[in-house]
This record gives sequence, structure tokens and C-alpha cells, in this order.
Amino acid sequence: MIKNLSFFIIFLIFSTKVLPTNIAVVDINALIDNSKHFISISEQINNSQIEDKENFKIIEENLFKSKSELEDLRLILNEEEFNIKKNEYYTEVEKFQNLVGDYNKHYENQIINIKNTIFIKITELIQQYASKNKIDLILDKNQYLISADKININEIIYTQLNQLNIELKYEKYEN
Repeated sequence: MIKNLSFFIIFLIFSTKVLPTNIAVVDINALIDNSKHFISISEQINNSQIEDKENFKIIEENLFKSKSELEDLRLILNEEEFNIKKNEYYTEVEKFQNLVGDYNKHYENQIINIKNTIFIKITELIQQYASKNKIDLILDKNQYLISADKININEIIYTQLNQLNIELKYEKYEN
């Protein structure tokens, strides 16, 4: 009897010390990719690239013509002259590849910077939500296997995010 009573008292003492943990989950990538801010700036970037892509297409077509002409010159020129023309062609191809690579890298960096800006705003919103709702732990979608829909706060954060006025900018590529 005393043994059971002492066990019961110890159980009560320790059980009052265990507090429930309030947990929420969020999908950061979905919030960023579906935010009105990211969609808008992505459209702006895509529209600004139309002319550049047309110019790249023209350069590429000219390189194909040059390659065809080079193959025709193989029959006319001696080996040394042909090698000079071939090296000139490969130099032009390399310049074009470098230009396209720099162009793509520039816009990849612009997108990363834009996503980081939105991420900072999302983090602020999540911190405010956690503080207001006494949330102890918020996990990203990629950090758990399964969760109940009732602890998913994506819609709440998404609505708050889209109500913010976030000024996003990008730099147009200049070569």
C-alpha cells in the first residue's frame, strides 16, 4: 500500500512537470513559389528576357551557318587554312557558350536573392505567429514524414505574406 502510494505521488509530481508541446508545420518552398510577389517578379524577369533569348537564337543560327560553311571550306582550303578557320569557329562557339552561361548564372543569382528576401519575410511572419499562438516548435515540410492537417499553418502564413507589400527588384543582365 505504501509502495503504491509513493509510486502514485512520484507519478503526480513528474506528470505535472511534463508540458504539452505545441507544434506546427509549414512548407517554406511552396510559400515562396506561390506568393504573389515571387510570381509577379518571375513574370517580369521572363518578359525582360524575351529579347535576349531572340538575340541568342540569332547568334546560334549564325553559328550553325558558320559550321556549315566551314564544312564546305574543308574541300577548298588546305589543312592549315582550314584549321585557322576551324579555330576561329570554335572560339566563337566558346564565346557564345560563356555568354549564355554568364547570363543564366546572373538570373539564377537574381532568383536566389529574391527568394532569400521573401524567406526573411516568411520567417518574420512565422515568428510572430509562433509568439502569438504559443507555438513551441515549427517544422518545415521537409523535416517530417507525416502530420495532421490541423497543425499545418501554410494558409495562414500564405495569406499574411500576400498582404505584405514587399518590393522586389532584379538587375537586368548587362554583358
